[in-house]
Amino acid sequence: MSKAHNKPAYRAGDWVIVSGQTGRIGENLVSDAFPDQFSQCLENVRHVLEQEAVPLTAVAKVNIYLRKMSDREAMNMIYSNFFGEHLPARTTVGVSELSRGALVEIEAWAFDRKD
Repeated sequence: MSKAHNKPAYRAGDWVIVSGQTGRIGENLVSDAFPDQFSQCLENVRHVLEQEAVPLTAVAKVNIYLRKMSDREAMNMIYSNFFGEHLPARTTVGVSELSRGALVEIEAWAFDRKD
């Protein structure tokens, strides 16, 4: 059996790709409520980028996977507040299941030229 990939970010040239983040702190979901989980997903993305010394404004693309598309309105408000003036391109997809009961998962692509 192969080992699970658990590296939260991968650098490919000037790109930093943040692996899918859910609304967890450690092993536990922050709550069963979508707004709480989505906010934590975004904070987890921010934390991974900070570990890579990449500013949030470097995020160019975000992919969001929702268990319920009915959460999209709440997602839009939280997303806009989190990113402010810098709104990266975004894709939102409805899915039937996510890891360990999560309601939402986010991956992010940041362009971080180091020259």
